[in-house]
Amino acid sequence: MKKNMILLMAVLLGLCWYTTVGSLLSSENKYQEYMKNAESFEERELYLDAIAEYQSAMQYRKDTSELLLKIAYDYRALGDMDSYITQLKSIVSQYGPRQEAVKNIYDYYSEKKREDDAIEYIAGLKEKYPEDAVVEQYYTQIRKNYYALYHSFQHLNAFLGEYAVYEYEGKKGIVDSAGEIILEAAYDEIQVPLKVTDGFPVKVGNQVYMISEKGYKIAQPEDFYEELGILSGSRIVARKNGKYGYLDKNLEEKTDFVWDDATNFSNKIAAVKSNDKWALINTKGEFLTDYIYSDVKRDSNNFCSRYGLLWVNEGNGYKLINTELEIVCEEVYENARCFYEEGPGAVCQNGRWGFVDRQGQEIISPVFEDADSFQRGYAPVKKNGLWGYTGEDGEILIDFAFEEALGFNEDGSAPVKRGEAWELIKLGIYK
Repeated sequence: MKKNMILLMAVLLGLCWYTTVGSLLSSENKYQEYMKNAESFEERELYLDAIAEYQSAMQYRKDTSELLLKIAYDYRALGDMDSYITQLKSIVSQYGPRQEAVKNIYDYYSEKKREDDAIEYIAGLKEKYPEDAVVEQYYTQIRKNYYALYHSFQHLNAFLGEYAVYEYEGKKGIVDSAGEIILEAAYDEIQVPLKVTDGFPVKVGNQVYMISEKGYKIAQPEDFYEELGILSGSRIVARKNGKYGYLDKNLEEKTDFVWDDATNFSNKIAAVKSNDKWALINTKGEFLTDYIYSDVKRDSNNFCSRYGLLWVNEGNGYKLINTELEIVCEEVYENARCFYEEGPGAVCQNGRWGFVDRQGQEIISPVFEDADSFQRGYAPVKKNGLWGYTGEDGEILIDFAFEEALGFNEDGSAPVKRGEAWELIKLGIYK
C-alpha cells in the first residue's frame, strides 16, 4: 500500500511537471508567434497591426519594457509623436529611468527645440531619482543650457539677490534678473541693499542719500558724507572727511571716523584698515583682533564674512578662518575669493586657480587662469583668455566664450561680457 502511494505521488508530480513545462512551452511559442507577426507587419509598414501584435505579446512577459519600446518606435514610424512620447514615458514610469527611453525623450525635445519640456521632464526625474546615473547624465546636459536675454549694457556688476548695478554713459542704475530697468542710470554711485525696504544708497554730485525702488528719496544724513553704504548687520559703512566709520539704520554715527577703508558687517564682523593693516571689529566698534592683517578678502559687494568664513593674510598668504577667528585649515594660498554661499570657494596656488570646500579641502585642482567662487552650482573660470563656467565636479558646464563672466544669482541670471558689451545670460535650470 505504501509503495502504491509513493508511486501515485510520483506520477502526479510528473504530470504536474509535464503540464507546467507544456504550458511554458505553449506560452513561449505564442509569444514568439506574436513577435514574428509584428516583425512581419513592420516589414510591410503595417505599423498599427504590428503594435497590436506587440500588445498581445505583452501578456507573456513580466518585464514589458522592450515591447513598449518597440511600440514606441512604431508610433514614431506612423508620425504619431504624442503616442511615441507617451510610450517612452510609460517605460520610465513602470521600470525607472531606462537609458534608451530617457535618451529618446531627451533627443526628441532637443530636436523640436522644446528645451523647456526637456528641462521640466529631466528635472522631475532628478527629483524622483536623485542618485540614478542615467538621470544624472541628462541632468548634467540640461544644466549646460542657457540663453541670452536681449538687453545690452555698457557695464554690469555682480548681482546681490535679484538686482545688479549697470552703467550707461557714466551714470549708474539698477536692473533685475530679467534685465529690466528698475532704476534708470541717473546716479554717480548706487548700491544694491540686502533688503529693498532698507533703501538703495546713491550719490549725486556731492550728496549721498537713500532712495526707494521707485526712485523716491527716503532718507538723508544730516551731516556731510562722501560715501554711504548699505545697511548690513544693523550698521552702514560711510566715509567722512576721507575716513571711514559706521552709522546705524537711522543714519546716526555709531563709531568714530578713523579708518582708511572698511567693509560691510556680516555675522557681526567687519574689517577695517589703518596704515596699510587690517583688523576685525564687531558692531559695537570693539576690536576682535589687532591690526595684524596685510589684507582681508572682500567680495564685490564689500562683504568679508557674509557666509561665515574669512580669508585673511598676515603677510605670507591667505588662510581660511571662521567667525570665531579659528583657523579652518592650515593651507596657505597665494590668492583667494570670498565664499558666496555653501558652495566651494576659489583659491590660487602657483599662479593657477582651483577650488576648496568650506573645510578648506581641495575639490578641483588649480588649473585655471582665473576663477571666482561658486554660486548656484556654477563658478566662473578663465582659460586661454576667455571665461566659462564649471560645475563642482570640474566638468565645464558652459564653454569658454566670454571676455568676462560673473556669478549666477538665485534666479539663474549672470552678467557676462561678449566683445565690448555686457549682457545677461539665464540658465534653463539651476540649483
